[in-house]
Amino acid sequence: MYALILSTLAYPLVAWWLHRRLEDWLEPGMVRRMLVFLLASIACWMLGSAIDWAFPGQAIHLLSAMRAGAARG
Repeated sequence: MYALILSTLAYPLVAWWLHRRLEDWLEPGMVRRMLVFLLASIACWMLGSAIDWAFPGQAIHLLSAMRAGAARG
């Protein structure tokens, strides 16, 4: 759960930082926006994965939750 919260909070910060860094290399437009979106998404996914790896007891395991729900019903 912490991974979801922290990666969601980190996304705007990472996107802002990347947007500022890419100003020197890319002109404003769709390519820069898509690159910022993809790189910020990857960075936040990596942050969430690192938190899940560091604190495995807090991880949300969707597949095991789906299996448990299917076994009940």
